[in-house]
Amino acid sequence: MKLWLLDADVIIKFLEIDVFDKLVGLHKIHVSSSVVDEVRFYRRNGKRIPVNFRVQYIDTNLIIECAASVDEIRRVLNCLPKLKRDSIHAGETESMAILVRDESLTMCTFDAAALRILPFLNVSERAVSAEYLLSISGLTLSSGNRIDSRLSEQYFKSKLDEGKKDFIYSFSGKR
Repeated sequence: MKLWLLDADVIIKFLEIDVFDKLVGLHKIHVSSSVVDEVRFYRRNGKRIPVNFRVQYIDTNLIIECAASVDEIRRVLNCLPKLKRDSIHAGETESMAILVRDESLTMCTFDAAALRILPFLNVSERAVSAEYLLSISGLTLSSGNRIDSRLSEQYFKSKLDEGKKDFIYSFSGKR
């Protein structure tokens, strides 16, 4: 699968629960340029573990780095109501622009604001929860790790449903 990891948070969480390198071996993973420099460390067993993401994953061609043009970012922003534009940061906007551009990508994130804007960009069907991604990848958590509720299918669906309602209301004048 051509997997699009939307933001640093999902990468860091996958590092923390010790599944990231396994995902790298199973999928063709893509990330935006703005995300690459945001992944600096993760925590495991109370210890801070440094990561040089560019050297370990980008320079070794294990992960593909992508960038969006200013015009692509502008098109994404033009699809969103002001309140939605204000809820996502520049890195997420760049990531969304690339997701919109490359229809072969399947996205994974647990960022609530990002999940809520997917219906506005018509890309909801190309997003999966972390729990679902781990399941279809045949991965289980290392002993002692439990799935964070934000990674669950239930959380994913609830945030996506909120976004769908917001999308419908944005056209009905009820906002």
